[in-house]
Amino acid sequence: MIKIKKGDITTQQIVLLIILIASFVVILFFILRLNLGGMTESEVCHNSVIVRSSGLLAQKIFPLNCKTNYVCLSKDGTCESMTSPEVVKVKTKEEVYKALAEKGVDCWWMFGEGKADYIGGAELHPYGYASDLYCSICSQIAFDDSIKEIFPKTILRFEGIAGQSSDVPISLISREDFYKYLASTKISGKDISYLEYFLGLQNSEIISEALKSKNYSWGYIDLGKRYLIMMGEFSKVEPFQNVLEGVIKGVLFFVVLPIPIVGGPLGIALIVSTVYNPFTQRNAYMIGTVIQGESGHAYLSPTIIEANSEDYEALKCADIKTLA
Repeated sequence: MIKIKKGDITTQQIVLLIILIASFVVILFFILRLNLGGMTESEVCHNSVIVRSSGLLAQKIFPLNCKTNYVCLSKDGTCESMTSPEVVKVKTKEEVYKALAEKGVDCWWMFGEGKADYIGGAELHPYGYASDLYCSICSQIAFDDSIKEIFPKTILRFEGIAGQSSDVPISLISREDFYKYLASTKISGKDISYLEYFLGLQNSEIISEALKSKNYSWGYIDLGKRYLIMMGEFSKVEPFQNVLEGVIKGVLFFVVLPIPIVGGPLGIALIVSTVYNPFTQRNAYMIGTVIQGESGHAYLSPTIIEANSEDYEALKCADIKTLA
């Protein structure tokens, strides 16, 4: 008679359980990839994030299925600066803000709102290297020339060589005004403001005070340039301050907001660029925010940043987790 050891049965059961779980995840993944239910690209992306965040096995096997959305904001419905974009018609300053805010909501929801660990960390840094920022470009935004009619031109004086100077008219969006809109406007169908959704903050004054304390400015969005709406996850789980000190360096600084957030993120920090800013004649201005999410990881919350800029390069994204 062949005796079966209890330990052998347990091992077989464990292997069988792993196979069953892996099979279930594989089937679920392919169902989502086939998009049998006619899901939108946002839903497909969100579901792939949830699958990957289900465990280490899923992170190793399944890629994210997320695409960059190309958007052109236009007052007259035309778009000279982008080929075949999604054209969003806007007539007022508030409609421009709303369009940008809604794209930020889509981006934050698609990637799990700071609750889903779709990157992992241990397998990426087995020797304890510093945390890396894995970025996702949710939307590329172009502003049609007609948008400049909505925002009054600002006359800026640029100092040239040999003491020469010139006045240049330029159309700008004030980041401070945009954040005030985020704080005062509720998301459609929800009893929560955009700013509260992104950062857990009731108003933008705490950001203003933090910037003023360091003599930093809010900065501007130049309507003559293209911008990205992006977010990201830091790979390593460790104290919030350590993550920022290990990653945000060089031409970037960070300012940790000095308040406890009740019912919100465990920590919030502002990313401040030291690239020279001709709009304010200062060397530091805010370009984004970082929060400590419920997953324990730090996240770059939805951020509007100039495409192909020094600010973007300074983020030092280890990888881009969206398809062009």
